[in-house]
Amino acid sequence: MTQLRDLFEEAANSAPPPSRLVADELYAAGRRRRRRRTVANYAAAVALVMTAGTGIAALAGHERSVSGEVGVDQKQSSPGALPHHGERIQWSGAADARHLYLSMSTQLSCSKEPCAKSIVQLVASDDGGRTWSDRGGPINAASFEVLGPGRLLAVLHDSPGPKWTLQTSTDGGRTWHRLDQAPPVAAVPTGSVAVCWPESNKAPSPCRMHALDPATRRIAPLTSQPALTLSDDLRIRESAGRLWASGVDPATGRPGVAVSRDAGRSWSTQVFADAPACSRAGCPAPYLAAGNGPIGYAVVLGAQQRVVYRYEENDGQGAGGWQRVPGAGSVPSDRLPGGVQSFVTADGTHVLFQVVTQSDQDVDAHRWWRAGADGTYEAVEPVGLPDTVNPIRRTSNGWFYTHSYLDKVVYGSTDGWHWSPVARGS
Repeated sequence: MTQLRDLFEEAANSAPPPSRLVADELYAAGRRRRRRRTVANYAAAVALVMTAGTGIAALAGHERSVSGEVGVDQKQSSPGALPHHGERIQWSGAADARHLYLSMSTQLSCSKEPCAKSIVQLVASDDGGRTWSDRGGPINAASFEVLGPGRLLAVLHDSPGPKWTLQTSTDGGRTWHRLDQAPPVAAVPTGSVAVCWPESNKAPSPCRMHALDPATRRIAPLTSQPALTLSDDLRIRESAGRLWASGVDPATGRPGVAVSRDAGRSWSTQVFADAPACSRAGCPAPYLAAGNGPIGYAVVLGAQQRVVYRYEENDGQGAGGWQRVPGAGSVPSDRLPGGVQSFVTADGTHVLFQVVTQSDQDVDAHRWWRAGADGTYEAVEPVGLPDTVNPIRRTSNGWFYTHSYLDKVVYGSTDGWHWSPVARGS
């Protein structure tokens, strides 16, 4: 656990977290805090360098860290086995069941300080986890997002100096490119994705909605913005032709959600005035989950209570509305760490996570609770899924994946209920 605390302190430049945190939540919290600091530094110093041309912008002094093919000094794993013996999975991502991506820790222990445990090695598989290979060399990344097969987005450290740049890759992470700033657009075009990133000419600048085209490496702000102070999640959730954004009401500080049914041209905003009281630090943005259809869930964390809201539309024809789910209170909420709170299975069932303390380990476990037709939740055990995994995510085409930090295993599922190992660490 000391190594995890070291990573948190190095990544976030803050006091260490409580001694018992789920590993993925710890890393996610560190990355979120780093992104907040990155956003502030970037907005003040225009750290997001928008080049006039479209050539590759390798990081100065770190060419090997952001480009390069698999060579004689890089590792190709045997089928089903992860490379880099002894290294743990810090982050997992997938475009579909075949195209998988992991960031592996590169410094398990440090004999000298400072120790940059945030430097990771990106590895990937294009055959469903049977074989894995390095993508470039070790890089210092605040976050990764998968935009599609071979298409990635990352916030990378630009050395020397405290600069961070938003960069894309269209070859699975082998090479990275900085972005060109484009004029505002009315909606997210086909082939682009919605991301949240500050404007380069305002300091300090909050996160704003942008359209990013990974093929042309251009990023453009949307002319219509949600009426919320948005969360610092880089990738905006998309499902069923809708954009889902979370944040807090700038006037009241209460948690809220904005939904767009027209690619960001307009937004419908709901502020949860009846949400539970927040801590002195303020209300966190809701945690969102959505399935294939026009139904979404927002999990709101209060100081001592967790509540769930469900979004539905009138047969997909009219504007949707949010209703509080009455049965969510039956799920134990004595432990409420931040991070992903739930997911929606292939059959449309909402599944909540419960954090459970393990007396024999310093990393917490999870239980899962599924919603019934009447809104009540009951405990459930997905087949083949250990309680050490977190978070559970879903690709745009409906494949589910997660990983276990302790066991160094990646799991996959076609329905969210039945799971099997995709790859194992050594």
